[in-house]
Amino acid sequence: MFELNKVYNMNCIDGMRDIPENFIDLIVTDPPYLINYHTNRRKDKTHDFCTPIQNDNNPQLIADYIKECYRIMKPNTAMYMFCNSEKVDFFKQELEKYFEIKNMIIWVKNNHTAGDLDAAFGKTYEIIFLVNKGRCLYNGNRIEDVWYFDKVSGKDLIHQNQKPLPLIMQCIEKHSKVNDIVFDGFMGSGQTAFGSIELNRRFLGFELEEFYCNQSNETIKNKLCNKNSKNEDSEMDLF
Repeated sequence: MFELNKVYNMNCIDGMRDIPENFIDLIVTDPPYLINYHTNRRKDKTHDFCTPIQNDNNPQLIADYIKECYRIMKPNTAMYMFCNSEKVDFFKQELEKYFEIKNMIIWVKNNHTAGDLDAAFGKTYEIIFLVNKGRCLYNGNRIEDVWYFDKVSGKDLIHQNQKPLPLIMQCIEKHSKVNDIVFDGFMGSGQTAFGSIELNRRFLGFELEEFYCNQSNETIKNKLCNKNSKNEDSEMDLF
């Protein structure tokens, strides 16, 4: 039995199998990009950011994850999935097996990648797939598919692939309503959870690395306490 508004330290596929069909209102997720990513910029090579992301070379995980995402989503709901341009074909092919792709959003950052400094231009963007299970109408005004959000600065990074909170909140605002359940199987630094709290949504997520899971849950606890201190206590959400 899972409790909502919490991140669980476990493999997302194992956890998702215990989530009922047609249960989730929105997914905002940043899975491994399948590029065996780690930074080479830090002087301290023992830092966690210098270690490749777990499962960043496991395409079967992404295929299984996308299938499970479809199963747990309610009809006529949306999912935002981040990916890298190097593996965009794989992500697109897997998503199209189940979903209708509505947009390949271009997230323009305020910096560029390093990569091959002599043979490749610096990349200043990442891709976010917006897909529908059925047909999900967006909230508010229609916006364009090129989004400008500054990348989280190095000194503020909790997780090496941390996404800016305003970007995550825009996803949540456009395709969910108050008290909806937002899911992320790769919580990382917890941004999907934090954005859900700010916007009065419920959430559920998984994170394989214990350190990030514990850190996220501690921040979640503090944020919820601050928010609930202004309201009467409510019953715990279990399913």
